[in-house]
Amino acid sequence: MRGAGPLRRGDAPTDLGLTEVPTTRDGGADTMRPGALRGAARGRNLDGLAHTLFLRLSPVIAALVLLTQVAIAWVNYGDQIRIEGERAQMMADMTARALSRPDWTASYGPSLQALGLDPTFRFAVLRDGTGSVVARLGEEPRGRNFERVQVSAEIAGGAGDRPAGSLTLVLSAEGLRANAEKQFVMVLGASLVLILAFALALRLAVRRHVLAPLDRLLTAMGRVERKDWAVVDLAGSRRPSREIADISAAFNRMVEGLKSGDEARHLLAELERTHGQLAEANGLVMESLGYARRIQQAVLPGPDALRHSGLDLAVLWEPLHVVGGDYFWVEEIDGVTIVVVADCTGHGVPGAFLTLIVATALDRILHDRGLREPDAILGALDEAVRGRLRQAADEAGGSDDGLDCGVCVVDRSAGTLHFAGAGLALTVLSGDAVTRIKGRRHGLGYRLTGREEVIAEKVLPLDGTETVFLMTDGVSDQMGGASRRLLGHRGVAEILLRHRNLPLAGQVAALERDLAAHRGSEPRRDDMALVAFRPVRT
Repeated sequence: MRGAGPLRRGDAPTDLGLTEVPTTRDGGADTMRPGALRGAARGRNLDGLAHTLFLRLSPVIAALVLLTQVAIAWVNYGDQIRIEGERAQMMADMTARALSRPDWTASYGPSLQALGLDPTFRFAVLRDGTGSVVARLGEEPRGRNFERVQVSAEIAGGAGDRPAGSLTLVLSAEGLRANAEKQFVMVLGASLVLILAFALALRLAVRRHVLAPLDRLLTAMGRVERKDWAVVDLAGSRRPSREIADISAAFNRMVEGLKSGDEARHLLAELERTHGQLAEANGLVMESLGYARRIQQAVLPGPDALRHSGLDLAVLWEPLHVVGGDYFWVEEIDGVTIVVVADCTGHGVPGAFLTLIVATALDRILHDRGLREPDAILGALDEAVRGRLRQAADEAGGSDDGLDCGVCVVDRSAGTLHFAGAGLALTVLSGDAVTRIKGRRHGLGYRLTGREEVIAEKVLPLDGTETVFLMTDGVSDQMGGASRRLLGHRGVAEILLRHRNLPLAGQVAALERDLAAHRGSEPRRDDMALVAFRPVRT
């Protein structure tokens, strides 16, 4: 919406996502031009729809029916050929067993003549163990192989394991082929009958459920052209198909809209004014948010404060939106450096308001009250936030908001780091080891439950080789990867270890790149704030 500007009449359909919708200069008068509604159907014969459907669908139906029937006939023909082959093999085997004796070459006549009695018999040949022809019966077939069935059988009784001879038998398959041809002709005839029945059923169905409803729709269009606000009756014996019913319902809604054309034009004008007001309001909001970001950045430590903090320092601060609920502060006071990182409830504008409360309270705690111990600073900040948000037990209307906060006080002369946390932990990188020092589980503010722990200070000796990271949970709560898993504190620690040899600013930049690579197309879920520093002992 930002920067869209006032909505003009000609731009309204495109701006609202209604692409390819024609508009007219007269605000819709062309729509009522005689014949305009029926222009798409002018000169077309609705009865041609059934003819077109028949020409488009009948070849497909015919091909499917024909292929199905041919496949069935082919399977039947194959089964008959297989059965005939098994019968021929059985005849050959029985004849071979009948001839299985030493003197079969002198007494094969009756067995061979018995084969000739089969009506499909065409040819048989007997050969001895050397392959020489002993006898023939019938005429050796010629022509196509698919018109005959040929099998062979061995005659036992030879010397050793060798057969005494062999029998080759040929039966005719012409009857099977003729039967298959007759079945194909019947299939062709049945396909023609099915196509004719389909054409008749298609014509009746199209006329009843398509042409008749379309005719009613065109009649209603003609009446609307004369400003006789007629609608299409969707009931009756000739009910339309679902698509035509949808078109007719849309036409009826259009008629109702045309009947209230003045109201529609009024609504369009109102929409234009509203769009302009929204664009103006959006511009004001974005301008206000931009100014709020400058204000929020003004309460953060500036470049001079970071350079004169007495630490090797690098900062990452990235709100989820224009402004955010993460806050940090770095300052050198009375020979010690104080580092504060806070994660206020929520993000965006609500979180930014809380950061202003925290910044104001922290300034008074450090400069007016002069507190330098991290546990005392957190305790005073907790008291200030509760008072400002009216979270006393006996006070009505108080909010249930607060913040997670961590405070580090670096004493370079003593070589120590004092840390206290409420909801935030401290990450220390030393050599190849990453240590996470947790603070109190509960944050600051919020309504009291009676289970809050005491804020305790922890002291770490420094030898100048450590790198300390104080960060909000927006850094570790990064969803991404192939399995959409949460990165977590362990994943952040692995990234820090991979880049431990880089300069401090390079480490933070590499961490930011790796976080973006882990997220991929996933959006960030929270504000991010991180302060990384390396204490240098004086």
